[in-house]
Amino acid sequence: MSAPSVAFGGAAGATEGHGRWADPYIRRAGLPWCSAAAGGSRRASAGIAQDGDRYMQLVGRNAVPLAQRTSEGVARVLRDEILAGGLKPGEPLPERALAESLGVSRTPVREALFTLQSEGLVELTPNRGASVRTITARDILQIYSLRTVLEAYAAGEAARTRTRADLDALVDAQAKLERVGSTGTAVEQALADLAFHNLISEATGSRMLQSVMGQVLAFTVSYRSRYAYPADQSALAVEQHHGILDALRAQDGPLAERLMREHVESSKAFALAHFDESEHAVVP
Repeated sequence: MSAPSVAFGGAAGATEGHGRWADPYIRRAGLPWCSAAAGGSRRASAGIAQDGDRYMQLVGRNAVPLAQRTSEGVARVLRDEILAGGLKPGEPLPERALAESLGVSRTPVREALFTLQSEGLVELTPNRGASVRTITARDILQIYSLRTVLEAYAAGEAARTRTRADLDALVDAQAKLERVGSTGTAVEQALADLAFHNLISEATGSRMLQSVMGQVLAFTVSYRSRYAYPADQSALAVEQHHGILDALRAQDGPLAERLMREHVESSKAFALAHFDESEHAVVP
């Protein structure tokens, strides 16, 4: 039996522009699908003028300035709308309507959609075009399994290579996470948490690791932005982060690696439990 899929609509409180996704987006966010996909094909058949009006409403507040009408600028606008829930899982993303709404040619739109596909936010289907991606239980298992391996390794390496500036940045990110706590929106919580994790990968000095981790963490945001942590889970995450930070200060690689592995496993268990609770929104 294939794993069920559930559509997630990101929290509606995201207001900041997020920049480029995988690296500076998470790092500079300053602490950043629940409809089924079944209606996608029907919506896709609507007139292009109607689509244009809809997308104009969605992206109007994030219109791309003339100097930034590139694939990166278009990707930023679409990314923001997906995270904020303006563009729902399974919803089609027609190139022509998006291009007209954003005042750009179809080329940067097409390139932006490929970028968002690589980030796990968009699905490109032959003969059907692009749509906002849904997430399956198997996706969650795979992404958190990858995070466990990659982030444990990153923590161990960062304990050896971190600088004073890296520690200061991590302390600031941890303080932001604590300020957001259990009262912030789901998007705010997700980005505050993942900024901390991204900084650890940066502290390794490995560009290859940062690139891979950027993609993995980006996919996590697309799921975590759907639900907020309750007070007890927020408190646990904060406590686990403190332990990891202490291990990095002490340059204790084995301890940092073990604590990170336990932290990601705990997050995976909570994510899967939330997915199970959302099965009323399951897509066959």
